[in-house]
Amino acid sequence: MNTPRKHHYLPQFYLDGFKVEPQKGKNSHIWQIKKGNPQVNYSPAIEDTGCIRDFHTIDFHDEEPDHASVEKMLSDLESEQSALLREIVRTERIADSQIEALAIFISLMRYRVPSFAEHVEESLRNVVRDSFKIMCQAGKFGDPPPELKKLIESKGIDEAMEFNISNWKILSQMFSVGLSPESIGPLTDYKFHLYLSNGNNCFITSDNPVALFHPDYEKIRPYGVGLAIAGTEVTFPLTSKILVRASRDIEPGTSSASEAEIKEFNRRSIVMGERYIYASSVNPSLVETIATHNQMRAGFVFDNLFYGDGSVHISRFIPVQ
Repeated sequence: MNTPRKHHYLPQFYLDGFKVEPQKGKNSHIWQIKKGNPQVNYSPAIEDTGCIRDFHTIDFHDEEPDHASVEKMLSDLESEQSALLREIVRTERIADSQIEALAIFISLMRYRVPSFAEHVEESLRNVVRDSFKIMCQAGKFGDPPPELKKLIESKGIDEAMEFNISNWKILSQMFSVGLSPESIGPLTDYKFHLYLSNGNNCFITSDNPVALFHPDYEKIRPYGVGLAIAGTEVTFPLTSKILVRASRDIEPGTSSASEAEIKEFNRRSIVMGERYIYASSVNPSLVETIATHNQMRAGFVFDNLFYGDGSVHISRFIPVQ
């Protein structure tokens, strides 16, 4: 039996909550809107959405690539999270006993996506490159071969040499961060409120579905924010009809979302989106809103301050504002 190579960074059970209805044909479909200029809208099958070939492949040196182990781990987790999501949608409430499991789900959805994988890869590549540069300039490697020396002298190390990070190392950091107590713990201290969408106004999601929002980021800039920063708020659409909002100050419970609230929560999802927005339907208002915010970004950024015999690496999270 062939090992699946199409690896979903967004679970299919999650995307199914944003499927096009009524369903036509055998497979569920979803609207995928490419964030950018020009904006492109199309409706792929959910089984072909939110996935990248070999995204979860473990590639240890001198071993055959392992395409299945991470997929198996995620399948076990997703079975539990799918049941959790169904129960929250059915009851339209979050029980105290569900908070820890919901916090794990939100944390994993924040860190298992391509935008964080790219951030990890950039960070690790800079660590390797800067370490090599510092050791090279300190003479720790001796004289390089003449051709390499000539190439480095003419182009510099940054252009002359390529530094690649194995996918297993990226995956290790992604999931260790996403499932760590430091990521999950602060969320369990938050209060959770469910918003229900009625009528034709629906929630949307993205390829970076967990939005961090801070109302006073201008006072904090240029520093990043995290879950421990006062005022930070999380919004996470569960389906096209239900969204969870979490913070330390919110009143727990369930309420119907106003049109203005749905518009604001969808704005956050659009800004958080890296490449794609997902929706159960597309209308002129959504197209216009995406176009208005398609150049705005939030998420992790990496800064490298290299100064010859040392470097400082800074990782920040820039919130939706």
